[in-house]
Amino acid sequence: MPIKMPIILGVFNQKGGVGKSLVTSIVAEYAAIKANMNVLVVDLDMQCNSSDYWVGMENSPQSTGGQLPPIHPDYIEDDEDFSDVEARSTIADTFYGKEVLAYETYIKPDNGFKGKVDCLLGHPALLEKINTEFSNESGQIEEKVINRLKEVLLNEFVGGEYDLVVLDTGPSRNPIFRSAIRCATHACIPFEPEEKSMQGINAMVQVIQSENFSRNSAQQLNLIGLIPNKVRINTNLHKGTLDMLQNRLGSIMLPDDLFLPHSTAFPERDLKGINPRSIFQISKHHTALKHSETLCHYILNDMFGKSVITKRLAK
Repeated sequence: MPIKMPIILGVFNQKGGVGKSLVTSIVAEYAAIKANMNVLVVDLDMQCNSSDYWVGMENSPQSTGGQLPPIHPDYIEDDEDFSDVEARSTIADTFYGKEVLAYETYIKPDNGFKGKVDCLLGHPALLEKINTEFSNESGQIEEKVINRLKEVLLNEFVGGEYDLVVLDTGPSRNPIFRSAIRCATHACIPFEPEEKSMQGINAMVQVIQSENFSRNSAQQLNLIGLIPNKVRINTNLHKGTLDMLQNRLGSIMLPDDLFLPHSTAFPERDLKGINPRSIFQISKHHTALKHSETLCHYILNDMFGKSVITKRLAK
């Protein structure tokens, strides 16, 4: 029987505020709610937006970033089974050789879902510490650090538990970012169709090309494409920008109708206690839902194949 390995989608852009956490969440939601997959979200961004969205961070004004991950609900102090696990277990712990615990989210079988979303939380202070400690004065990063996430996530143990891993990354080209690039099997690049937002596109494409030079032909990092976000398609600015990008970068642009519109439905999901939580649980006639479904269906088809996704959607 072949060993099942996870597909790992890295959501990248070396520009902040372009929608990486949004794309991470809607892909995870679609895969779990619509395609009945088991999904692991990994928060590698020091802002920890995905951690706060999926699980909730604790306010900590004296801490770096002003917040801390909560104590894991399964953690038992002084229990030898947790001797190598931190109470506030986060993905940062893996860089120090410790085990980590994923946190459950509201998308789980106990709440009536066939799939699930778990989350490996971020830790602002520790992620910053890692990026400082593991990058020396010459800018060189130890190979073992770059390969750390690959060792932890790209294996049959994670593959046995999860169909898909989604990496929410920060904008800086630091050790954790490099480790995410090395780990990912697929990549997408969200951007807003305005001049300042697009500055990170060329840099990201170059990073992916550079990474692929170091990989063999069977393990290339597959760039699914550029994902336009906060699009006002009826404005000359956004329509003209997207047309220009189709002409210049057509090979890595998604089809014209695949984008996330500018909509309050997306930030409304961040409100604590809001119901429904997911964009895929709001009215089926809502523009935000229609565009999200079309986009996520395309992304999953690219990663898993059309026949696999068609069967999963039919379950």
